[in-house]
Amino acid sequence: MNPDLLSANLSLAFMAIIAAALLAHLTQLATRRRLLHGVYAATAAGLLYLFGEKALGWSFVPRDVLLAVYAALFVAVAGAALLRRGKGEDIPWIGLLIEQGAMAYIFAPGAYWKPPLAALLLLYFLLELFSWLKGREETRATAAASTDNRPPLYPPKRVRGAREMALAGAAAALAYVFAMGTGKVPAPPAPEEQANVEQQTAESPASDQTAPAENQTAEAPAPSEELKPAETAQAPEATTPPDAAPAEKPAASEDTYTAKAGETLKTIARKLYGKADKLRALTAANPGVKPGAKLKAGQVIKLPEPPAK
Repeated sequence: MNPDLLSANLSLAFMAIIAAALLAHLTQLATRRRLLHGVYAATAAGLLYLFGEKALGWSFVPRDVLLAVYAALFVAVAGAALLRRGKGEDIPWIGLLIEQGAMAYIFAPGAYWKPPLAALLLLYFLLELFSWLKGREETRATAAASTDNRPPLYPPKRVRGAREMALAGAAAALAYVFAMGTGKVPAPPAPEEQANVEQQTAESPASDQTAPAENQTAEAPAPSEELKPAETAQAPEATTPPDAAPAEKPAASEDTYTAKAGETLKTIARKLYGKADKLRALTAANPGVKPGAKLKAGQVIKLPEPPAK
């Protein structure tokens, strides 16, 4: 999932909703249903980080680590479902598996993001959202302990408490993530095309520096026939400084990077260094530029160190 597809303002709003849901689940960890609320709390924590990555520029946890965590949670939930099968526990194992699989899918590389699968997950979480907003039915034990003298065929009362609202908020956040990602994920460029783009980017500063030298050489007046021999001998020395200029081109091209339209500091960090852990140093070298802010074409970015070869 590409976090740049999310809106910063809506991400802040969802951060508040998910923080409330996380708190509601953490308060239930001491109850009998601690396993269920623990898994829900893990989902809320991952969504909180995802929205914080877009709204506040969080980058303190690598996405590969988050992918491994939620893949392990998926396996753990599947194992718990097999071990506790047939014990009569009221735990929605299938829903938990889908939720943890969706979280692992969100933090997977963009090459694995398929619009049809994202659309199916969007539909599932929309149905889950409406289900939790409608409320859950009372269990038979709760209904029997109720003081209402209702007929036996009367439909059970639906409960809409803090737990139901927290689950509805998480379902809404997941539906929003998949709605933004469905059909909008940029296709990664082919390796040959990416190499050509990087080569053109590296050569563009060099061409800008050689152009004035060539113009200066072309505009230099030709020595007249009336010049003295000593003056004619000194003429080639005037053209030597432009010839020495290209020796400094590689150092200058490695200290800066010319951005393309729509690029961010995050994408530049991944492109030049191969990992996003250089984002903090890149941000420090360019004060005033937010990690998630889209850059203009031709904007010069300072590099903290030469790009990875």
